Amino acid sequence: MTEGFDILNSAIDDYIKSSNMIGEEDLILVSKLTDIILSNKEVYFDYKYDKKYSLKESDKIVKNFLSSLNPYYEEYYEMRKKDGTILFDHQPQTDESAFSSYDPIDNKRIIYIPLDNTLEDSFAIVHELMHDINLDISLINQTRFAYTEGLSLLGELLLEDYLKERNVKQYNNPTNKGLYSLKSKAIEVSLNLNLIKKYLIDGYINTANLLEILDLYPENYADDLSVTMYKITDSKELTLDEEQRYIIGGLIATYMYDRIKSNKYNLMELFELNQMLKYYNFDQVLDYLDLDYNEIDLEPSAYKKLEEKYKKYLKSR
Repeated sequence: MTEGFDILNSAIDDYIKSSNMIGEEDLILVSKLTDIILSNKEVYFDYKYDKKYSLKESDKIVKNFLSSLNPYYEEYYEMRKKDGTILFDHQPQTDESAFSSYDPIDNKRIIYIPLDNTLEDSFAIVHELMHDINLDISLINQTRFAYTEGLSLLGELLLEDYLKERNVKQYNNPTNKGLYSLKSKAIEVSLNLNLIKKYLIDGYINTANLLEILDLYPENYADDLSVTMYKITDSKELTLDEEQRYIIGGLIATYMYDRIKSNKYNLMELFELNQMLKYYNFDQVLDYLDLDYNEIDLEPSAYKKLEEKYKKYLKSR
């Protein structure tokens, strides 16, 4: 038990130092965004697909969708298939997940798609392709890290509409996996945040104050909390940076999606941000999306916009 707390305290201390954290004010933005997710209902997702889709069929769906969205994106998809960036795994392990990355040693982009042979493959391809489109291999961009998940989730939402509008056979997927997992992601982020806050106040985490933190959550969060604690102690580092981008991404995606549904011209925001993330800083993206902010936080009007659009999306499902 003592060793576990040593690992936990070291992980928190390392995070605070490496992120140059001044105090709780550095956590305000992600705390408030996480509260939006936690205070709203969980997204329902039906993992069961009644029909199998071959890679050829999924490839056709993706190509037609991208062509309808933006012909350049279809061309980009074809280019990435031809240059070997996209790796389709026909016999993946059960725990394999799709991802996109860059290998600096081989100077090569990678888009890995473990095939499920259902419509899920089409969603995975679109999601990871969007990541690749806004990847600039010449620089490490913190703005992209914060926002790229939102653009990929938005791509999935638009694919979902595309399938519904065309009555794709046996499409019974009320929403995509990314938004389905937001509640669990929010619980994980919330626990990370509360561990940091308690550490900043007490200077350590022990059995007593850990129980104080866990008592903040309802009983049905127990499994997610347990998994998060295991991940932190097993990896010996907090998971906040990795997981908070899904919180930002989910709210940005539903916000941008509503803007597109209200005015189709706003689809240009997806295309333009995919190109401009490499140049913009965090605040410039907020300006672009008409979300007001101050020196350390979003303005209440911005949080209201994000929550209203998120609630509207949930209500439509």
